[in-house]
Amino acid sequence: MLGSGSPPIPGFEHAALLIVDMQNAYCHPEGLFARNAPDPLICQRVIAPCARLIDAARRRQVPVLHAAKVSLTPDISTVSFHNTRRQGTGMMLVNDWDAAIADELCPATGEVVLYKLAYSAFYGTVLDAALLRLGTRQLILAGVTTSICVESTARDAAHRGLDVYVVRDATAEWDSARYERSIEQMSYAFARIPTVQQVVDAWRVTPG
Repeated sequence: MLGSGSPPIPGFEHAALLIVDMQNAYCHPEGLFARNAPDPLICQRVIAPCARLIDAARRRQVPVLHAAKVSLTPDISTVSFHNTRRQGTGMMLVNDWDAAIADELCPATGEVVLYKLAYSAFYGTVLDAALLRLGTRQLILAGVTTSICVESTARDAAHRGLDVYVVRDATAEWDSARYERSIEQMSYAFARIPTVQQVVDAWRVTPG
């Protein structure tokens, strides 16, 4: 008989919040990818929900980590669809405006920023070591895009035995059908799908 698995809503002890790829390229209407999207504001709309999660985590002293997809140099470029070679203004080098995390979600002093070349925030970064040292058992994910970097990170987290939570209304995808498919797939096998309000309520600091 199978056990009950991960709780439907995360707690705050042994938890960590990871904000995935909330960068200007995706989240600013003039960003590299946003400006060519059918709806340039679709990723920008989850800035406020992500900010609510970050604020709740900081108040509860839940560690907050940030992942950013970048190229390290023109010759060490971030992965692209079907191994397309990045070049020119599409490089997203570490110091480029497109690669920067949205101003509203600026990492606080001491918060880890993971620069990644691939879709998953685990691949080629120190995330494994960071979570181990933090004693993390529950990983809460928010950010963009749902079906690629968020889902890739969620799968890798589940493979490591973590309880995984993808916050439904704090993640976004350019295509609504692809978003729903990704949410459905993750919820089926390897992630719980709470809302921002459910997580904020679970982390609320009560006076006393």
